[in-house]
Amino acid sequence: MLIPEEQPYLTGLNSYYLSIDRFVEHLQGEIGSGCLYCQSAGQEVLVYFDEHEIIRGVIQTNGEQAYTTREMDPVLQSLATTNFVVSVYFLEPNAIFFWGQIPPFTRAQKELQSVDIRLPDLLFRLNAKKIFGFVRVKLIGRRERALLFLHKGKRLGGSYSWGKGGLDPSDNSYNKLLSLLQSTPALFSIGHFQKEQQLRDPRTVPPPSNIPGTNIKITELDQALEEFLHHFILLVRKKTKSEPIVLLKQEFINNLEAYPFLDPFKDIFDYVDGRIHCSNDVTRDKIAAGVVECAWKVIRANRLEQKFGAAINGCESMAVFDACNIPVQR
Repeated sequence: MLIPEEQPYLTGLNSYYLSIDRFVEHLQGEIGSGCLYCQSAGQEVLVYFDEHEIIRGVIQTNGEQAYTTREMDPVLQSLATTNFVVSVYFLEPNAIFFWGQIPPFTRAQKELQSVDIRLPDLLFRLNAKKIFGFVRVKLIGRRERALLFLHKGKRLGGSYSWGKGGLDPSDNSYNKLLSLLQSTPALFSIGHFQKEQQLRDPRTVPPPSNIPGTNIKITELDQALEEFLHHFILLVRKKTKSEPIVLLKQEFINNLEAYPFLDPFKDIFDYVDGRIHCSNDVTRDKIAAGVVECAWKVIRANRLEQKFGAAINGCESMAVFDACNIPVQR
């Protein structure tokens, strides 16, 4: 299993003395988001949570493939069979989105040594291969460790033993790691995330169907929403210095009662590299309306209404939203 390299928020607890579901409720109020790591001689259990709900549980028995669940019952059943040592890790909101969705992975059988290849050179090679995975760095004879995550070969962020939050995207901690490696040998362990089944993109499935009650094709509404989100991302990133998609997904979670299909952990809607990806479980106009509403909540929270209204005014896609009865200008 992968666990954060940061120092635990709590450690040395025993599952025998804990009511796990109530303990998670307490942590949701105290730290907001994070994970429980439960370890026994024959099994490991992870429980990811944010301030609203249990996001995912992962159960792995030694020698077997890990089992993933969104329900607490299997987790409680595992913890009831034996005593586990329990540690708690704090994960920042942007990190819990990542850690809570980590797919299965395979590790390379052989570790590499820093005396044979420098870390920047290793990352350069992995970037050329466009891998989606991680590099775990263990400094020999020291307690410092790091876990670097790669997406299409590029460094997405890292979990560092001297850091906090679970996914530091800045160069500060990475540069500190490079500085440590100048005087200390290290071992590099490479992992590859396994590709899970991709959501079907309806634009690749001819002929496309129309939005119910309109002559607007699904592809047209997808493209309109992509243009809308493009302007949203440019403005929010420029004016707030925050990651716009993280803010948007937080609004999705805040509005699950109205838009349950936007739950980031249900794989119904996603936006990756400027493209919309949706399952066919929910009509596209409902998805688009929910995304637009949540995006405007982010805009209003940052007092960017006038600038955003001006940015999308006159866009060709506005006619598509109008035809689908989705109000975009507010």
